[in-house]
Amino acid sequence: MYSQLIKQRWLQVFRSTYFRQGWGVKILMALLALYFLVSFGALGFFMKELLSKAFADAPKLTPIFSGGILFYLLADLVIRFFLQDLSVISVQHYLTLPISKKKIIHFLLQGSVFSFFNLLPLLFIVPWAFRVIPGEYGLDVALVWIAGMLGVMLSNHFLAIYLKRILAVKATVFWAIALVFGAGYAAHYLGYIALDEISQAIYLPLATQPIAILWPLLLMLIIYFVNYRFLLGMTHLDRWRTKAKEASSLRFSFLENRGALGLMMANELKLITRNRRTKTALYLSAFFALYGLIFYTQEAYKDNYVWLMFVGIFMTGIFMINYGQFLVSWESAYFDGILTRAYSMEEFYRAKYYLMVMSCVIMYLLTLPYIYFGIHALYINTATLLYNIGINTAVLLYASTYNKKAIDLSKGSAFNYQGTGAAQFVIVIPLMVVPLLVFQAFNVFGEPYWGLALLSVLGLGGILSHRLFIRQTIINFKEKKYINAAGYRQHD
Repeated sequence: MYSQLIKQRWLQVFRSTYFRQGWGVKILMALLALYFLVSFGALGFFMKELLSKAFADAPKLTPIFSGGILFYLLADLVIRFFLQDLSVISVQHYLTLPISKKKIIHFLLQGSVFSFFNLLPLLFIVPWAFRVIPGEYGLDVALVWIAGMLGVMLSNHFLAIYLKRILAVKATVFWAIALVFGAGYAAHYLGYIALDEISQAIYLPLATQPIAILWPLLLMLIIYFVNYRFLLGMTHLDRWRTKAKEASSLRFSFLENRGALGLMMANELKLITRNRRTKTALYLSAFFALYGLIFYTQEAYKDNYVWLMFVGIFMTGIFMINYGQFLVSWESAYFDGILTRAYSMEEFYRAKYYLMVMSCVIMYLLTLPYIYFGIHALYINTATLLYNIGINTAVLLYASTYNKKAIDLSKGSAFNYQGTGAAQFVIVIPLMVVPLLVFQAFNVFGEPYWGLALLSVLGLGGILSHRLFIRQTIINFKEKKYINAAGYRQHD
């Protein structure tokens, strides 16, 4: 039975949309994967030298390494939740066949272990185990330590899977767990607890007391069993029908009652909130409101205006960029219907424009707490907000008329490059590079605020003339609508 499931899973992988992408996308993703592998491998291999230099007086390095494991696991859990794709098979197709549900669930969970995200931690674990631990505790302890850390890594893996699945069914459970993690980190940041000391107390015994290997393995089995019981409870056909019925209940009456423009905006919001890929983009946007903490809390970056400009553009425009680069492709499944309806194309594009503007304003409000790091954060984020609304929305509107690749909204956005073409990479230049160059032209002469002022003026000019940009977009859309329609019909 397992051999048949493996064979079908293998065929599913090679028939996936990734292998139907253009060679440019494949090469880019291969280079990106190679970059992360080399980066993590180099960091893992040279971790001994880095810690030796930073803690020259420390008699042993493993306690210091153990003190950072909990921070890594928290970051790893967040990254896995947003980026790691769930290992899935079409469970519905097997439910009516004489196949044990338990075997299907075990296969689903065990197959998920073979993930790129489980390879990266090994590039830390293995070099440290053989370069440091044998000299401090012995080779036999190193082997036991590797086994214990594998249990820790897989516990994080299965926890991320559980959180991702439970969010779709029992959001309160997910938010309760997220609140616990968030409160723990906040308590550490405010000095009430020391997570590094807690981490050392938890993970150092894996090297000093080999019997401690039992707890990570037991934890992994517990989280595995929780996943198993949850998935087993979802393998009833009634569950699938209920889920499909509930998916269409959300309405936006406050917009639907405000004419054709409001109705179109409501339809856009329904599309975002009812489909997996667009919802993933929405969750990612909320998460990236915290992106600035990486830079504003570091001495090397907090006064580097170029980096903070990049962060400002990114934070205030993250949803606009994620959603806007596929502005029309989201509706590729029924694009032929759009062409046959008596839509006002100006209102069609105005609805999308106002939606992007709303997203920028909301993200800007989420970045207001960065004033804590200095008033310059407010100036930077305000300038980037105006530039995003005035210029970058116009760029995305116009660029959307050149995308003719269909998108399956039921799939997540993590490592999903369906609909992605060369335009999605080229568009980074006007969105990110051009405003940074304009700003740097003033910043290099020690006048960063003049650069911010110019970007603000450009943004205000774009806001005042947005209807002109929309009309130019409509002209280009009408010229290419039949070419795009033909492209959207070519489903992967």
